[in-house]
Amino acid sequence: MDKMKFETPALAERNIDKIAALFPNCVTETADGNGGVRRAVNFDTLKQMLSGDIAEGNEAYEFTWVGKKAAMAEASKPTRKTLRPCKEESVDWDNTENLYIEGDNLEVLKLLQESYLGKVKMIYIDPPYNTGNDFIYDDTFKHSQEEENEQIGMFDEDDNRLFKNTDTNGRFHSDWCSMIYPRLLLARNLLSDDGVIFISIDDNEVENLTKIGKEIFGDENYVNALKWKRKKQPSFLSRHIAPVMEYVLIFAKNSEKLGKLSVESISDATKKVINISNHESTRVFKAGVEVKGLENGVIPKGRYTVKTMTVEYLDDVIVENYHTVYPVTVKAKFLNTQDKIDEFADNKLLYITAAKGLRRYVSADESNKEKSITDLLLDWGDNQDSEKEQKEILGNKYFDYTKPTLLIHNLVKSCTFEDSIILDFFSGSATTAHAVMQLNAEEFAGGGEYIRPQRRRTAQVYYGAAA
Repeated sequence: MDKMKFETPALAERNIDKIAALFPNCVTETADGNGGVRRAVNFDTLKQMLSGDIAEGNEAYEFTWVGKKAAMAEASKPTRKTLRPCKEESVDWDNTENLYIEGDNLEVLKLLQESYLGKVKMIYIDPPYNTGNDFIYDDTFKHSQEEENEQIGMFDEDDNRLFKNTDTNGRFHSDWCSMIYPRLLLARNLLSDDGVIFISIDDNEVENLTKIGKEIFGDENYVNALKWKRKKQPSFLSRHIAPVMEYVLIFAKNSEKLGKLSVESISDATKKVINISNHESTRVFKAGVEVKGLENGVIPKGRYTVKTMTVEYLDDVIVENYHTVYPVTVKAKFLNTQDKIDEFADNKLLYITAAKGLRRYVSADESNKEKSITDLLLDWGDNQDSEKEQKEILGNKYFDYTKPTLLIHNLVKSCTFEDSIILDFFSGSATTAHAVMQLNAEEFAGGGEYIRPQRRRTAQVYYGAAA
């Protein structure tokens, strides 16, 4: 037997449901008088939706949120903090060109303005995604939030505070936008005229971040939104579709001065045939391959390491007049297939160094080509790869939602060159630093000589305890 109901239905809630079904943009939130929020109808918006004429009221083309003015003011606030060197915690302090700063990244970005203004070639950040939880970024604004709300007009005629539709509370998006806005304002100042920033983001804030980025950098300097496949397999728990993509937004300091973004950038003369991230495999080098630095003699079969490159010759390398006499089987982490190795050998592009390293010359056709990256990144690593990397390097998984090294490696490679400075001010697990050092190691490898003498400097900024 059903229990008797001793209250009438909540007719107002039912009516709001009906309005929300027809006009979802007219439903907001308001204070319930008990410290919480309840749904309400924005009658000005509803009036406009039901009117064929323009309703009364001021309007402007703008993107705003609760607390935007305070976020803008925060970027201009001076800081009295300073950077303190920790030589006892550093490695090779006198010679290293890498810098790792521990502290509130908003304060550190302000401190970097004087020394690095207009000097940073590339910034990559992977900011905390908006999950609806409280942020660890407890920025202090000049005015109280209540003052800001009043200035922005976030109260209705009954002095109730109105908010836009949210997932968990009235300031779901506002808090996140207020966190990222001043940091991007300061980051733009650090970029060189040909500089570029890459920002990883998911569906929750990609639209808002795009609008913020266009406002700070300018519409004309919005380059693209790359789509990165972060999962090998979709989740079976998804309600409607199973998302496997995230985004990497790209903004230039000056799009007219930003060159082509390419991972196939060509050096003056040579390219590698080994990639230290690949698995080992064997290739056969035909007779007649050039040997640099050894006119006549023998490189005994065996395993040799030059810089970060390990090569194993399974046959003695017999050399006459700077060229191999017989075919040689080589084991290494090859970047190219056997067919490509044959092609390089046939066209006299492949060579061995006297220090037992491998390299190849760039063909005339290649030297005139650069292949731009595409906006769909399918083979640039994924979350499973990043977890595997953590366990291999650290012995366990200590960070959640890290990015794979290959993703950052390719982004850095696409736009940086000799003496480029790279900045990451949401450092986390320091994947950016790892990728930069790996890329430098790859490009300095090559038979004991600087085949491609390029070096990149990375400055990591980590949010944590005040330093």
